[in-house]
Amino acid sequence: MIGRIIAFMMSFVMTVTGTVFGLTESVIDSVFEAVCGIPYTSSAVKDDFLSSFDKDDVGFVDEETGYIKDTLAVFVDGNLGFFERLSILGKCGGAVIGWCAPAELYVIRKGDMSHEKAVSESERIESLDGVSLAMPLYLSKTEEQLTPDDPFDYMIDEDTMYPENPLEWDEIYPDGRNWWLEAINARQAWDYEKYYQSVSLGVLDSGFDLEHPEFAGKIFFPNEKRARKNRPSDHGCHVAGIIAAERNNAAGVAGICDHADLICVDWNPDILQFWFTEIAIYYGFTELVQSGAKAINLSLGISASVKLGSSSFYDRVLKPRAMSLMMASLLDKGYDFLVVQSAGNGNKSGMPIDSINNGHFTAITENNVYTGKYEIDKEEILGRIISVSAAMNLYDGTFMQAGYSNVGPNIDIAAPGSMVYSCGYPVIADYTYKSGTSMAAPCVTGVAGLVWSVNPGFTGKEVKEIIVTSTDKTAVVNDYTEYFFGVETMDYPMLNAKLAVEEAIKRTDETVGTVRGKLDKTASTVEFGGTGYTVLSDGSFSFVAPAGSGTATVKNSDGEEIGSFELSFSAGETVELKTSD
Repeated sequence: MIGRIIAFMMSFVMTVTGTVFGLTESVIDSVFEAVCGIPYTSSAVKDDFLSSFDKDDVGFVDEETGYIKDTLAVFVDGNLGFFERLSILGKCGGAVIGWCAPAELYVIRKGDMSHEKAVSESERIESLDGVSLAMPLYLSKTEEQLTPDDPFDYMIDEDTMYPENPLEWDEIYPDGRNWWLEAINARQAWDYEKYYQSVSLGVLDSGFDLEHPEFAGKIFFPNEKRARKNRPSDHGCHVAGIIAAERNNAAGVAGICDHADLICVDWNPDILQFWFTEIAIYYGFTELVQSGAKAINLSLGISASVKLGSSSFYDRVLKPRAMSLMMASLLDKGYDFLVVQSAGNGNKSGMPIDSINNGHFTAITENNVYTGKYEIDKEEILGRIISVSAAMNLYDGTFMQAGYSNVGPNIDIAAPGSMVYSCGYPVIADYTYKSGTSMAAPCVTGVAGLVWSVNPGFTGKEVKEIIVTSTDKTAVVNDYTEYFFGVETMDYPMLNAKLAVEEAIKRTDETVGTVRGKLDKTASTVEFGGTGYTVLSDGSFSFVAPAGSGTATVKNSDGEEIGSFELSFSAGETVELKTSD
């Protein structure tokens, strides 16, 4: 009888609300929540419970891990009918106080439990048919991944430290406040603007300043609740600036993918909540994916709370299972995305450790990835996570891993991370220098935005493969750093925006070919087919363009024509020109 009543109610609500789809879903979910205790649609999110926790609700597993004593997280199998979910949750016992339906996640409040009791109750629930995973609601000492003791963290005497004109560029020997853009050949990637389409990127970080001149019209939130929760911070602004600060306002800093919309979530706990609730990542990440964010940046992690060489079992094994299951649920529903997370800045003593101890997505490995009953291959999960090491500038055209940056085989790529100049929050400064893997991750996110701009049809897995393989330099192991015995160190490929974008173009447009050559050092650009391509400080240039024949014009930095040459090449061909004296 109750099933018929609910079915009738749903039919009535849908008829009354007509064709306004968003309103229909909202009303349907409100009705079903009132009658049955859970929502009906697959897009419903309820996270009010997150703000209700205080210190009295926290139990401790060990020095680095806590849990909420009366609450469990339950992931049900995907594609279950409403009444099947209702029946399963009834067998779990307790009261359902929250949900993240796209991830098939439900939060259940029970009575206070010891950790042992919470684990045993989770095991009981997980044994139920229709339940993919159940676990206590764990807490982490998640932190922003910058190095707060770095003497160059905030203000620098620019006259003595960086005397150069910030508008001068030298990709051969990166230097100055824009060294990080030079190091990844950002200018050459910007040459391909004609290929770029709109793209939305996600930032899960501390809050964002909507009034900053670099972010005018760029920052959005998944919903009004997230907008209200946003508390502007220096770290969030710095990360967002690296990704998408306005490039053409003749001031401040240029973001890598400045045409991107930034969909943002402030992950910080509420005031007076000192530990971070792991489930907040599930919610924030899911809402960003729902809102259309393609690459999602997480410049955060837990490795700074690790006392010795590795984090707890819960951080390295159990939590990654939930993270990967959440990803599988979203992929199964047709969403696509790429996760970019900082590798971490060492342990509690500042000593680099294996990046899997940084938690969240960096902890997902071949050994702990979990997809439940979803028909999602494990490689589809692993292929959508990029773990990023921080590189420092050696000022001779080469790069070394920063001494604070975590290491290990789970890291995919290195990007500029030390003394990176980007946006700040005006309480400190409109623009500021920061160091950390927090700064390296958004470099990769920005390049992911450029690659996806070329072809919105790429999968997240394809975008990762393009980024991590389209490189020509490495960030070598830091021989001056003491590593834990047994920790695996290796050189990492260095991020290259130009090569990644060019590879994306080649995979998208079969008519293009490649042109390379060297000109007099007075040359600034080569124009061909209506597009100007940047010449490096040593006179070398290379670009991809639609095949054809014509005259290429050489111009100096003042835009004056100083030469020309004839050019002819075919699709797929690479032409090496000898154009220099």
